[in-house]
Amino acid sequence: MASEFQLSILTPEQSVFEGPVEYVQVPGTEGYLGVLANHAALVTALAEGTLTLRKPGGAEEQVRVSGGFFEVSENRATVLADTVRVEVAR
Repeated sequence: MASEFQLSILTPEQSVFEGPVEYVQVPGTEGYLGVLANHAALVTALAEGTLTLRKPGGAEEQVRVSGGFFEVSENRATVLADTVRVEVAR
């Protein structure tokens, strides 16, 4: 069983996702970035692209983000985006 951490995906209007995940991949301005539990702290800008998250148990979801910021600190990750659109639920 993979370790979990908390992920929040937020826009100015709403909280799109809030909960535990095993993995998240975000579209950074310098390329895609994958994060697992206990990742080192970081803050980076996001490019427009597809964010993939893996929930406990292995189910994956993909959402389209318009850009924004991504922060990881103390086993918690936060995506701040202008717009988010759910693409595929698996």
